[in-house]
Amino acid sequence: MKKVLLFSLLLAFCTLPALAYETIIIKFPERENWVKAYYKKTPAETLLQYVPYGQRTNDWTKSVVVHSYKNKLPIGIMIANSSAKLMKVNPTAGFKTLKMSPNDAIIGRCTQDYKNVKGQCEFFRATVGYESNVTIHYMNKNKDEFMNDYNKWFDIVKRAKLYNSYYRDERILDKAEYFEL
Repeated sequence: MKKVLLFSLLLAFCTLPALAYETIIIKFPERENWVKAYYKKTPAETLLQYVPYGQRTNDWTKSVVVHSYKNKLPIGIMIANSSAKLMKVNPTAGFKTLKMSPNDAIIGRCTQDYKNVKGQCEFFRATVGYESNVTIHYMNKNKDEFMNDYNKWFDIVKRAKLYNSYYRDERILDKAEYFEL
């Protein structure tokens, strides 16, 4: 009987990490109504897009995209891979490193119109999560508006937090400000 009890306890402790729930919390600007436009979760990754109310996933002026990757890579490789993909879509501007550490990085850039791609300004953050790597991408197609709100959106992207819990009901958060990775 003791062996069965010991085995049951050991099994329960070993499965706890598999039942953890990783979440990202984003504090959007007050008086701006951002809504979830797209969400997809697979075993390997999660993708979420927020847009201002009234806009859609393929028709937006501003957008926040959060991407969680279960395969963990060093931040430098994540930034290099993601930057290369973005440069293929619109190579009209390079990237400026705004923050770089072994576990967190933020880069920025502004592009011009290129072929069928409208120019935009953006912040791109890559961070190491508890269970995955996470990227947060804020984009604005209006360069003047981006520059006017530069500090506000840099802070929003920089302050987005990862939260890890072993209990789904532990979260007493505003559902408009977080999503499960």
